[in-house]
Amino acid sequence: MSRINNIRELRAEIVRLKKISDEQKQQLRDDVKEIGESLKPSNLFFSFLSSVTGIRMDKNEFLKDGIAYGISLLIQRYILKSERKIEAKIYEWVDTIFIKVKDFMNRHTDPSSRREERKDTAGESGT
Repeated sequence: MSRINNIRELRAEIVRLKKISDEQKQQLRDDVKEIGESLKPSNLFFSFLSSVTGIRMDKNEFLKDGIAYGISLLIQRYILKSERKIEAKIYEWVDTIFIKVKDFMNRHTDPSSRREERKDTAGESGT
């Protein structure tokens, strides 16, 4: 700090010190307000969870993460249900295709020739 030589410098120094004093008062108010906020039960709960789990939990982030997790869970369940429906449809289609192919083969194949084939294969395996 420099030496004050006249009244004008004294007034300027008083204004400067008042400004510093006001800034410090505001900082103290903010600190007290922050301490009060940290002592609220909800904040104590989140602080406790953070210290136990080691995961930084902020009230707003906790809510956002909870909503995101809930939406993710709903989407997974919807996809799982859709997957099951699609799987059932595919099995249905495949079964239908095999039945149609089998019916087609049965209609276009002579039964006596099939009996002959069975006899030939049975005769070969018996020898």
